[in-house]
Amino acid sequence: MAETASDQDQTTSPKWNRIALSKFAWLWAAAIAIAFVWMWLLGGSDNATELTPDHTDVLNYCFYAAGLIASLSALVGFFQSKGAMNARVRLAFVFALEGGLATILISDRVANIIENRIDFPPSKTRTFEALLPIGRAYRMDPRTGSSWIIQPVIWTNIDITHPDYRFMLFHRGWNGEGPEPSSLSSDGYFCAHVMMQQSGEALRVLHAGSSKLPTGTIGICSEMASKNPKLTVVN
Repeated sequence: MAETASDQDQTTSPKWNRIALSKFAWLWAAAIAIAFVWMWLLGGSDNATELTPDHTDVLNYCFYAAGLIASLSALVGFFQSKGAMNARVRLAFVFALEGGLATILISDRVANIIENRIDFPPSKTRTFEALLPIGRAYRMDPRTGSSWIIQPVIWTNIDITHPDYRFMLFHRGWNGEGPEPSSLSSDGYFCAHVMMQQSGEALRVLHAGSSKLPTGTIGICSEMASKNPKLTVVN
């Protein structure tokens, strides 16, 4: 039987693909949004990068929590909505992605703040300037160049500014022509001149948590060491 005009309108109408969320689903989505806002607000308290001790086990728990929340978010997105099946599946995917991302970001940030406060009690912490040898540097997103990162010889990720990244590129032979390389090897040739703190075996870099190290931080290790012979070289 031929399809009627009203059937065609119902099939092609945007309303046919719309979905309705329950109140619980809206509350869940609001909680995810609040988590992103809270993470941004906590950025001012996350102002250091800890080099030692290793807290990888805590990070693993953050990933476990993110996986759990992502799964629950997908279930909420699918079962707490009404509408076309394909639209509900897409919604479940979006909920899972946003819920998992919000959880890993906020849990990692809170964990970093707590770890730094526990490992560095003010009465037992000393502050000093140091040269931090760099193992490699890379750009997080080669398409946009939105984030430039160094990995010290003591492994971690620390954000730097674009001018400092380009400084390293030019001193590694890049002439500025063609696409900007997305990574470079240092192997201790470059250093970051940083403020650090130590408490027992715990060691951290200041002004390097959720923000970038100031422009001009990066230099050639041998030149920086000769100009500042009193600086500690942290390997």
